[in-house]
Amino acid sequence: MAKSTRNLVLTSVFVALIIVMTVVPYTGYINYGVIEITTLHIVVALGAVCLGWKTGAFLGFVWGFTCVLRAFTNPAWLLFTNPMISLVPRVIVGAVAGLVFSAVRSTKIGETAGAALAGAAATLTNTVLVLSAIYIFGGMIESYRAFFELFKTILSTLIAVNGVIELIAAVLVTPIIYRALQKSGALPQSNRS
Repeated sequence: MAKSTRNLVLTSVFVALIIVMTVVPYTGYINYGVIEITTLHIVVALGAVCLGWKTGAFLGFVWGFTCVLRAFTNPAWLLFTNPMISLVPRVIVGAVAGLVFSAVRSTKIGETAGAALAGAAATLTNTVLVLSAIYIFGGMIESYRAFFELFKTILSTLIAVNGVIELIAAVLVTPIIYRALQKSGALPQSNRS
């Protein structure tokens, strides 16, 4: 299979995963009451590690777009209808993961540790940027304005707790799946740019 065809197929698989994991309960978003842990950052990080930062940014866009659509169907996540909160940070997540992996993979640290670091960078980028965007843009939604200060405190606590869980998951899962894809032959050594 030609490299461009392989990349297109892999990108399509990652896009499909993001869409399916967004709509299938307890896959992309794991809910426990008001606590919601996401696993979609792992898919974006893995795509960025496998296919480079540009594809990572594209996958982040897909994730952000599905997040915006999802927010319109769930009043509890009304803040995420704002693309500055849900879309822009996710694009940056994919780009950061790909750039971190690219910078680290050829060092003594190696590709497996590079994939773990890319997963960590993706998670931290997502947590910091989404939380920052909520602080900056969250008060702009009329229906949330009255409760925004209390909401910011509760949400920032939840995101901080979730961020730790998501960080551990990304650091463990990203390199494992990356290595499995390499061993299966889905990723040739010269595939990433």
